[in-house]
Amino acid sequence: MTKTDVAEQVLDALGGKDNVKANDICMTRLRILTEEPDLIDLNRLRSIRGVLGTVRRGSNGVEIVFGPGSINEVSNDIVRLTGIEPSYSAFRDSSSAPEDSISVQINGHAPIPKAVRAAVAAKKTLASAHVDAPAADDDDSDDMEELASLLEATDAASANRLLVVNGPNINMLGVREPKIYGRKTYADLVRLCRKAAREAGFSECRCFQSNHEGDLVDVIQAAYGEFDGIVINPAAYTHTSVALLDALKSVALPTIEVHISKVDEREDFRQVSYVRAACFETIVGMGLDGYRKAIKDMAAYLREHKGAEKN
Repeated sequence: MTKTDVAEQVLDALGGKDNVKANDICMTRLRILTEEPDLIDLNRLRSIRGVLGTVRRGSNGVEIVFGPGSINEVSNDIVRLTGIEPSYSAFRDSSSAPEDSISVQINGHAPIPKAVRAAVAAKKTLASAHVDAPAADDDDSDDMEELASLLEATDAASANRLLVVNGPNINMLGVREPKIYGRKTYADLVRLCRKAAREAGFSECRCFQSNHEGDLVDVIQAAYGEFDGIVINPAAYTHTSVALLDALKSVALPTIEVHISKVDEREDFRQVSYVRAACFETIVGMGLDGYRKAIKDMAAYLREHKGAEKN
């Protein structure tokens, strides 16, 4: 079965492509918002090969869990078949938040207990050491392989995710005061961030830009429970917005403040940064490379502090 076949079956179980009004991916989860939630057939979704689990999302949505090797292809086919581009903003509203934490299942079976996880780990250890494991029925072997695949997917979900937030006029890079901000565009900045995030080991890097303060507050609030760190250039709101400071304090995620220019050497009104009180590091005057440094520093910070938490 091809990934296109999987996408077509998913759409059919969702009530058809015309029932889909928004989609997005987060790690190994395909998020779907529908027009008519009663048309969603969860049992059919769970029976599709490659689907590891489902959870209802709010009143009209569902999250479908795939393995890390298939989620991107299936998502691309969903976009192609529906003609709807992924939309992170469509899932920011609290009414679309998951009703329950995701319970990953295999074809309707119960979540994997610790004993089974241990058995899968032991089987992998034996295989890597070239030691023969006890004989098993074909069905048992298939189940173990599927469990191993599921564990890889769920373990991958613990990888770090990064949100890069940019404030007003950053979308005008390349046009706005090039002597200060350079000739590279916002698209160049997004590519730089994504590449730097991959190199730093982040499993996801989401870039968001808005000229509206409320939108920036919303995306920061929506990062709670979804992302592990924030790199933010609030631009002009740096010097005016207590709301952004309060949003960052509310979600309490590790945050780095970035500025393309040397703001500390510019006009007096640019000497004040409200968001700085919620950040553990500030990077200024490095141009777009400041984002690269911020992403690298964030990865190091998360490795150090998550390692400390485990110990």
